[in-house]
This record gives sequence, structure tokens and C-alpha cells, in this order.
Amino acid sequence: MIVIEKRLRRLTLVKGGQTLLSCPICLGTVPLGAKTREGDGKTPEGDYYICTVNRQSKFFISLGISYPSPADAKGGLKRSQISLFDYLCIRLAALCRLRPKWTTALGGFVMIHGESPEGKTEDWTQGCVALSNADIKALSDFVGKGEKVRILP
Repeated sequence: MIVIEKRLRRLTLVKGGQTLLSCPICLGTVPLGAKTREGDGKTPEGDYYICTVNRQSKFFISLGISYPSPADAKGGLKRSQISLFDYLCIRLAALCRLRPKWTTALGGFVMIHGESPEGKTEDWTQGCVALSNADIKALSDFVGKGEKVRILP
């Protein structure tokens, strides 16, 4: 399981009760609070899984996070941000461990990825979790699609 602690700016990979990797991270430009809409600059909070792997990303390597989750979609449905159809599509994707619909008002395309090409070191992403290129390489050597991701405040 990948555990991301936003307040500590830390990602930890735990397998079989052992910590295999622990590294510093950068977050979205508005790091406090959970993501609720496209463009809010926030990194989501909750339970997700790796739904895509791109080893030729412009950010070196990127691992797609299954945001929005069914819980995120339920909130979006209650706030009238998404349709019932979108909510059901997101739930179905989670049941099948696929990539959820990333083109709703809730946002999407949230990744764990490598460094900023411009060398930024503060919270600079649009909601993603950024690691050094060495750390994302090490992480990607241990995980793949389906790996659990827990993002804590």
C-alpha cells in the first residue's frame, strides 16, 4: 500500500508490514483540504488505487490515481456537480478496478509522478503528488495497476 501523508509531505510504500520506501513529496498549489472540483489545486484525500502507469510521462514516470472514487462521486452527486450517469460510471470503474471518468466537474488526471521539468520544489502541481525522479523510479519498480493508495490529510 502507498500511504501519502499530506501534512507531513511524505509518501511511504508498505508491503508485508515493511516500509520499502519513504520519501518527501510536493502537492497541489492548495495543499489543505480534499479535492472536490476541477481546477481547485487540491490533492484528493481518501482511499484509491493505481489505475494507470505511464513510463513515458512528461513528468518522467506517472502513476494514475483512481480519483474520483465512489465516495468522491457520491459527494459530487449530492452537490449536483455530476450526473447520476457519471456517478454510476465512476462506481462501475471502481468495481472493475479501472480508471474512473476523469472528465467531470470533480476533476481527474491525478497522478503520482516525477519532478517538475522547470525544477520547482514547493507545492506546484494541480493536485498531483510529485516525487524526485529517483523516488518515482524506485516506487514504480515495486508497484503497478491495482496497488492501494491511501491519501491522508
